[in-house]
Amino acid sequence: MNPGAPLQIRVLAQPATIESRIGLVGQRLADAFRAVIDAMPGGPYRPQELARTLGIKKDLSSRVLRASRNRDPVAVVHMMPGPAPLRQLLQAAADKNVDSEILREGEEAVRQFDLLIHQEAGDRTSLDAIISTCLPDAREKFELFNKQAVYRGMAQLKGVMAEVTVNTALLHPAEDGEHLDGIWIAGSIGLRRIRPSAVVHFCSRRLGPSATTRSPLTLDLEPVENLRGLLLEPFCSSPLPSLQAQHHGTTVHYTLAGDAIGPQSAVDLFFAELTPRCMRRYRDATGRMYGPSSEITTPTKTLIFDVLMHEDVYPGCEPTMLLYDTAVNGVADLSDRARDVDRLDVAETIQPLGRGISKWRASEVPQHVEIVHHVLDKIGWDGERFRGYRCKVQYPIYGSQLYLAFAAPERHQLA
Repeated sequence: MNPGAPLQIRVLAQPATIESRIGLVGQRLADAFRAVIDAMPGGPYRPQELARTLGIKKDLSSRVLRASRNRDPVAVVHMMPGPAPLRQLLQAAADKNVDSEILREGEEAVRQFDLLIHQEAGDRTSLDAIISTCLPDAREKFELFNKQAVYRGMAQLKGVMAEVTVNTALLHPAEDGEHLDGIWIAGSIGLRRIRPSAVVHFCSRRLGPSATTRSPLTLDLEPVENLRGLLLEPFCSSPLPSLQAQHHGTTVHYTLAGDAIGPQSAVDLFFAELTPRCMRRYRDATGRMYGPSSEITTPTKTLIFDVLMHEDVYPGCEPTMLLYDTAVNGVADLSDRARDVDRLDVAETIQPLGRGISKWRASEVPQHVEIVHHVLDKIGWDGERFRGYRCKVQYPIYGSQLYLAFAAPERHQLA
């Protein structure tokens, strides 16, 4: 080192974000493969024509054409096939005498893509998980693919599955003016065993500080000691499915009797419970949120979770969707902020249904409106004074708990 030389300080550039690094690779891939395709004689090409010219599969030509034309470089990385198929396309282009300099740029773009996958993510699936956080279309596809895989695995392991799970909560002001009465309609369509030894089991659970003081009733206002009055018989399979009920603290467990298996054994099952004073009508000193939840205890293809509320229940309040992982700490109570660490970040949304029974149809549940109408008539509540919210989930995650939570108004707000 020359002591008389001026001191030189090397300023290191801040590392780019993972999103920007993905974007750089995507832009290079798009530019390189557009150049390769444009260099092919006889263009422009449609997917089938490009596949026939290069002697490759149509799926490969279609994906490369769509990806290279996309203007979002992050989307390009998501849409492109893997490095191996891309190298196959480059080799086929070389056989058609595409300029070697163009091919070299393509090979370098694929090399950078390969490095991105293995150095930044570890594998392509993990890279797609990273991309899903910044690309809505990729997130929806990524989540659906993986939720479907969980559903298939858990259905085989538990030996139980359902086509549709239906959970509908109806909330109405209680007579004491301080609480809400709640009706819970639980249903399964196409519920069946895959293995003879499997236990088909579900439950209703009461959560919150006053859970021990509330007991569920049938719609005939009788305690749920047996199944009389519990099943919504006009909407169940015939012959009527046989259920067994057991009480354990604040939970009622229901088990489907029998051991029949296969599609021919599938049943449709609906029942309803009334829980008086199930939650507070007004905000308390803690400011906690209130709302019904749906636990995913049976692997199912579709969940329809509706919350139907009388016009005097939380007027002007809109729900927030909260999804909890119950694997470590069990079912979550909204009053327990320690459970925030168990919340899952998913792309599900809430759909406002509007006011009145006719607005609550569900194509997956042919008699949904009739079931709700039957329950409301039975209990004497006017359905035209209710508004509704729906969360429809494809392949809901087994072992999760979905809340539609409301910030209850303060009493003076409704004075």
